Amino acid sequence: MLVAALTGVLFLEDVATLEGPLAASAWRTAAVAGVSMAAAAVALGLLLRALWQRNAALAAALSETEKERSARRSELEVIQAVVDSMADGVIFIDASNRIALVNKAGRVLRNLSGGPGSELKDCHPSATHGALDRVMGWLRAGDNTGPAHSIIKEKEGRYETTYAPVRSPSGSYLGTVMVIRDIADRRHLETRLLDAERLAGLGQMSAQIAHELRNPLNAIAGAAQYLARRLPGDPDVAEYSGLISEEVERVNRFVGELLGLSRPVEPVYTPSMVNRVLREAAQKAALARGAPADAVRLDLAKDLPPLDLDAPMVTEAIVNLLGNAFDAGGPPPQLASRLDSDGGESAVVVEVRDRGCGIPEDKLEEVQRPFVTTKTHGTGLGLVIVQRTAGVHRATFQLARREGGGTVAALRFPVRRLVPTVVEASP
Repeated sequence: MLVAALTGVLFLEDVATLEGPLAASAWRTAAVAGVSMAAAAVALGLLLRALWQRNAALAAALSETEKERSARRSELEVIQAVVDSMADGVIFIDASNRIALVNKAGRVLRNLSGGPGSELKDCHPSATHGALDRVMGWLRAGDNTGPAHSIIKEKEGRYETTYAPVRSPSGSYLGTVMVIRDIADRRHLETRLLDAERLAGLGQMSAQIAHELRNPLNAIAGAAQYLARRLPGDPDVAEYSGLISEEVERVNRFVGELLGLSRPVEPVYTPSMVNRVLREAAQKAALARGAPADAVRLDLAKDLPPLDLDAPMVTEAIVNLLGNAFDAGGPPPQLASRLDSDGGESAVVVEVRDRGCGIPEDKLEEVQRPFVTTKTHGTGLGLVIVQRTAGVHRATFQLARREGGGTVAALRFPVRRLVPTVVEASP
């Protein structure tokens, strides 16, 4: 019996390292009490069976948990696929004001390449943060004085974002769902329809003006040139014939602008390097004013992405803006470009800056209407042409007073494809 007990103790030491203190204690007790090896083996078998059953239960529980996780993962994938299929941007903000869910459109519209995890304010322009704080306060507190579905429209009117609270059945605040709509296309279509109505009447009038004015204007210009040739030594004839020719040219230019504005626009988009277009426009504007080709000061950002542009149309618009800047007086104007990606879709911003007399604050919107100008000999059509160019490129145009005097005219071109991408079929 003693040998059996000692043998059991030695066997126990090996088992203890595998089955833990509880098994070791049981074996030692059995050995000291003189329990036979058979009885000890039975006890060990029962203990091992209990441990096996326990491990099997744990394995089953882990398997069930993994199945539940897999099912939940599949449900989340379905939810993500559903929201990704939506044309509007959808972002869910959790109770700690962090982005928990975002669909593909939301990533594009809010420049969220990193996906969930960002702060709420990271996808909003800084100019809207004050209104955003007030709206989120209303939604979190459930304040009846605030709107149930708040809408924030950004300054440029590019996006319309609706905010709605998400609450549990008990009423506790879980977060906020944002629905972002890109209304640029809608506004663009509305503007095009209004322009079409205006230009329909303008086109008929322009054709009549061209017919009634150009023929007599050509006769007047021809007569002035004839007098200058017949009386080459008369200084008065030379002075007045030159004046007549200049005024006829000015009226012809006005009629040409009017006719060009009334015709339907058919832009031809090609991938273009923005800075190259700007350099050409700066040179043309300077030479047209009799200034050196490098008179316009350039401040062009490097590594700008190429844009789909109708280059001649954009060049004409920039030349018009630079012409206005030259007319404003002061030092030569400045032409600048930069890439802006603050709180939304990236855009290339082109600015024409001058230090001239400036435009009064109350005239900044009015001068963008047809035939409205602050210049003595202006036609009031230059900025209309610029606006039309911006419209067909889905860009925005804005005039602002410059700090320290002068004016800033800004064109904001979104970084997006306007030329359809051709996908070649695989052989």
